[in-house]
Amino acid sequence: MSDSLLHTAIERHFAQAVEATAQSGTEQVETLEMAVHLLADTVARGGKILIGGAGETAFLAPYLASRLGGQLERERPPLPALALQSDLGWPVTYPSGTAQALPHAMQEQWQQSLAHTLVQQIQQLAHPDDVLWLISADAQQSYTQQVVTAAQSREVPVVWMYAGRPSDLASEHDVEIVLPEQRSVRALEQMLLAAHAVCDALDGYLLGLESLETAE
Repeated sequence: MSDSLLHTAIERHFAQAVEATAQSGTEQVETLEMAVHLLADTVARGGKILIGGAGETAFLAPYLASRLGGQLERERPPLPALALQSDLGWPVTYPSGTAQALPHAMQEQWQQSLAHTLVQQIQQLAHPDDVLWLISADAQQSYTQQVVTAAQSREVPVVWMYAGRPSDLASEHDVEIVLPEQRSVRALEQMLLAAHAVCDALDGYLLGLESLETAE
């Protein structure tokens, strides 16, 4: 590949990221705000923020739990956030990169194993005062549907962040953050950005709205 083609390919990534960011920012501000309120209400009543992800999104659960339990940019008391254990994620476990690259039988086995692991932790740890923050590549994977159903059965509201077609599984107590359907790398970038926006706004809300204006 020539230098000019490399230059174009690199520029294209940034251009696509900017376009996706603008679209997400326009479409998701209200739902992100709803997620902040739900998380803040959970903390105020003494509940926990349980965070789950798997596959491509597995790394986000411990990362966000560490940010909430520690800090994003502002100093504040640690928040009661706990990452649910799932798997190591595709870069380590499946170098091919996506669940769709697995044979169908292995994909089904992986989905059921994930569902069992995450549902079991919800049954052990979740209470009605808690909230589940679930981050998944899309809403069609069977494990995500089982996890959402398990949380709802325990009257635990769900902040569900994913990309692609909307699900009809969420209840009136849940918040769905549905990012535009796009390449998986773009979706992951938007999920991380949206999660940072939620964490930052949550900090500002808990510390006092004026702090939002001084965190540039």
